[in-house]
Amino acid sequence: MKIGLRLVVLAILATVPAMVQVPAARAESTLDKILKEKRIRVAIDVGNPPFGVLDKDGQPDGSDVAVARQMAKDMGVELEFVQVPSTGRIPSLLAGRADVTIASISVTTDRAKAVMYCNPDGALSIVIFGPQSVAVKTPADLVGKRVGITRATLEEATVPKMAPQGTEIVWFDEIGATIQALLSGQVDVVAMTSFAGKAVADGNPDKKIETKLNVTTAYYAPIVRHEDFELRQWINTWLFINAQNGTLAAIYKKYTGLDLPPLPVF
Repeated sequence: MKIGLRLVVLAILATVPAMVQVPAARAESTLDKILKEKRIRVAIDVGNPPFGVLDKDGQPDGSDVAVARQMAKDMGVELEFVQVPSTGRIPSLLAGRADVTIASISVTTDRAKAVMYCNPDGALSIVIFGPQSVAVKTPADLVGKRVGITRATLEEATVPKMAPQGTEIVWFDEIGATIQALLSGQVDVVAMTSFAGKAVADGNPDKKIETKLNVTTAYYAPIVRHEDFELRQWINTWLFINAQNGTLAAIYKKYTGLDLPPLPVF
């Protein structure tokens, strides 16, 4: 009886290794790679003041750039900028050229299909700007007008919806081209952030550029790829801490001249 029981026990034990599932090794995440290589690649748009510009020495500057620099410093890693136009902010991230994009990307459900947003780090207003000589007081006044819009921006997603039939939308791939079209008279008015419009007006007083219509106010946030949940969590933690200690507010104030509004979280 004892011998028989022993054989049964041995038979059971022999099957245990086959039933036990050894956990698979966790794949290296983007956050793991950043910390191991001590380098983070951040896509920025330096053609979109005050969020991204080139200073007098040709170096990146602006509120997005300042946020990226502080984040990399606090992470303890080297920062590598990947300069892209507005149309390249999402493609460069999805192609793996950057680990995160910090380029005043306003939060929309359409973009969230392709990328994963972190919590917002700022807010912006989309405004119709034009010279005093162009009469625009309501959306109806846009009929027959040429409206310059930069592709892959919140302007692209919002202005055509509020513009009545008969408005002529003129598309540009970079905000610099949109601004130049306004200054040269190629378009009657343009849609852009209130910050960018103010910079254009202040830099070209002879053009007498003014605000015509407020289109919408939105929040913008860093973006990562859908699979980079760990990196998003780290960035969200960093954003929370720096919203509380005033760092984000100080950066926003420095570059926009405005107080940072209360920021929502997802």
